Amino acid sequence: MMHPPQSVTKRGIIHLFKIGILFEDREFEHDIYELIRAFYPGSEIHSFYEKEEELSTLIYITRHIKNLPYVGLLNLYMYYLPNARMDRIHEDSEVFTLKSFADVINWLDFDYIEILDVHSNVGKALINNANFVTPKQYIEKAIEWAEDEIVEEDENASPETVLYFPDAGAAKRYSDLFPELPYCYGEKKRDWKTGKILGLDIKTNGIDLTDKLVLMIDDIIAYGGSLYYSAEELKKHGVTEIYAYATHTENSILDKEKGTLIKSLENNTVNRLFTTNSLFNGSHEKITVMEV
Repeated sequence: MMHPPQSVTKRGIIHLFKIGILFEDREFEHDIYELIRAFYPGSEIHSFYEKEEELSTLIYITRHIKNLPYVGLLNLYMYYLPNARMDRIHEDSEVFTLKSFADVINWLDFDYIEILDVHSNVGKALINNANFVTPKQYIEKAIEWAEDEIVEEDENASPETVLYFPDAGAAKRYSDLFPELPYCYGEKKRDWKTGKILGLDIKTNGIDLTDKLVLMIDDIIAYGGSLYYSAEELKKHGVTEIYAYATHTENSILDKEKGTLIKSLENNTVNRLFTTNSLFNGSHEKITVMEV
């Protein structure tokens, strides 16, 4: 009898197909394996990233599955691309971390890879056989839920939503997903050696932001510094309702000593953060998590 049991890693699920038959005829065994391939042509690995050590686990599991005689195609669903922000080097002595990670994934030779909201085109260029999924469906939910929350508080409210991106790169990447919505973006002044944000200017694109509902959108956040400083500047432009969305949110967002966006959430400068569970597995009353 064939059945699809699940082998579960820490936060990932591997779908394997097994058959409970004792073979006496090796030729018949081969035929049965071919039959299984016909009915179950592919297996899947769903990977939720938490720490670097998980790469070795992925290698072991993938090599094991590939050695099974009845496995056909092997697909990887990697909701977050690790090291995605390490997509360039400034000096020859620096390690091109993303390139090294991509080399390992390509060596594992998956038939199909799906990755959600990749940080840059560098990541897209480095991974073979990959389909890169936009976060449009999650941002649409965030917009809907933010507007509903405003109306629940005031049934006469008619929120006018404006999208905000923390830099010109994010604006270019996301604004095309929502051509019907107005948007503005920030220009950060950053110390590239320390990564510290020194200042931020809002480019309004000619939009009067007074009394608008603004959804700030970013792909990856750790402590939320960019969104924290953005929210402070947006308030100066008369924005009354500020929400935040990030596809990939590290658990460090909850760190009250190093974290910055958590301060904006708890003092109500930012009403709520919407994110997915691609990275985040914590909890907070002002953070809404969507499952990928």
